Amino acid sequence: MRRRRPTSRCCGSTTPRTRTASTRLSRRSRTRRPSVARPSDGLTYTFHLRSEAKWADGKPVVAADWVYGWKHFLNPALAAGYVDPFFDQTIAGGSGYSDVDVKSAPAIDSYLNGLGLSAPDDHTFVVKLAQPAGYFKWVASLWMAVPLRKDIVEQAAGGAFPSTDTTKAEAWANDPRTIVGNGMFKIAEYTPKDHLTLAPNTYFWGGPPKLQKLTYSFIADGNTAFANYRTGQLDALLVPVADVITVRQDPQLSKQARLYPRLGTTWVAYNSKRAPLDNADVRLALSKAIDRDKLTKDVLKGTATPIQSFIPKGMNGYDPSLGDAQKFDPAAAKQLLQKAGVTAADLSKFKLLTRDLTGNKTVNQFISQQWQDNLGVNIAVDVVDSKTVTSDVRKGQFDIYGPDGWIADYPDQQDWFDIFTSTACHSLNWGCVSLPGYDRTVAQADGGKTDPARNAVYQKAQKQVIDAGTVGFLYQSAEYTLIRPYVRGLTVTPMDDQGIPGDLQYHDAFIAKH
Repeated sequence: MRRRRPTSRCCGSTTPRTRTASTRLSRRSRTRRPSVARPSDGLTYTFHLRSEAKWADGKPVVAADWVYGWKHFLNPALAAGYVDPFFDQTIAGGSGYSDVDVKSAPAIDSYLNGLGLSAPDDHTFVVKLAQPAGYFKWVASLWMAVPLRKDIVEQAAGGAFPSTDTTKAEAWANDPRTIVGNGMFKIAEYTPKDHLTLAPNTYFWGGPPKLQKLTYSFIADGNTAFANYRTGQLDALLVPVADVITVRQDPQLSKQARLYPRLGTTWVAYNSKRAPLDNADVRLALSKAIDRDKLTKDVLKGTATPIQSFIPKGMNGYDPSLGDAQKFDPAAAKQLLQKAGVTAADLSKFKLLTRDLTGNKTVNQFISQQWQDNLGVNIAVDVVDSKTVTSDVRKGQFDIYGPDGWIADYPDQQDWFDIFTSTACHSLNWGCVSLPGYDRTVAQADGGKTDPARNAVYQKAQKQVIDAGTVGFLYQSAEYTLIRPYVRGLTVTPMDDQGIPGDLQYHDAFIAKH
């Protein structure tokens, strides 16, 4: 539950329920409903906080809690995910994040006190940016951009502590009893690797939610989860691909199934540090040798949509015409290999790394067979446990890795382009593909004040990513989900967390009599 590692799906899915950011996603998922945010000159965002907002223990939420929460998150000693590039590159004074001596409390304190964060009064939180960032209103809504109580953090730590002491800084997050939030729910019970139960926060400014209890079950095995749904132990479930046909053919389950599109794109990553994968023609050849229609129809059973471009359908910036460079064309793929002077034997030395998950293995086995059938290339699937895969990918110890991808954190295409910058090598740009001028293009787009100005530049960056074969785009994700008919009041959006439909708008969800 620690904010030091906010990139985990655990924290991403529960934080919005127990904590409220300074802006909230509207029911239509395309606009911000302020809690409140008012941009002024493009560099200064002034958040006018709700006077009625309270913590789950009844104490008022004040602007100082926001300043403390953001500074806690931006403490370099905690090495939190998502600081770069969303926060340190946008907030005034934040660019020195990576250069701070994390063993020096004075250095950390000086950095944090120099950030453009202030609280002029109890109900006003001000954020100053280093440069214009038209997308920042979305960043302010992320699940890690939340307030935090200094008194609770210090109480859990046994008193005040130096900013270098990460153990004490995180102590509050290791015990559900000291995780006090300001969202519509509060943590009632937490059993690691088993379940998390939330209960209504009676002090929530919008009134308590209708659900009296919300339980997340942690089930690693898809077969077990599916069996639990069938026996009535679960009310909602993301259907494992292996069970999609079973659900569709079942007269009862098929009526409970829904297919929800997501703002997500899946791909395979090529390690450009390993020749000849440093050659764009080789990467494009491998990408053009994959029949995405067959993949989504036969392997994914229609639970995904083929895609050859970067930005997914439904998001500003989606342009399928940009994906022609990766269009399925085995003959053209062979010509690209000939042009590059690369033989099937040159590529057959490589392995396709995948996590030891049924869905991932199935997708990669299909891709491997496609390369064999269409190029005569024998690239074996290397199935490894998830922990090792994460470590190897971060170290660049792989040839080709997948399925990888990105799911939107917020509905603005800016969220996507930092993935392939040079600074993201071994971070999100796992293959470390070099794109000349790309960083400057993205920076120019990020600094735009209006959406039309930004979008035109982002389109240029998107085309560069696709044409360079930076990764091999595969499909746009969707979720085939089972939901009990007595679960009512859900407002599902493409921004919901993975496998949890309607999770952004649980306030009005309820269980009907049955």
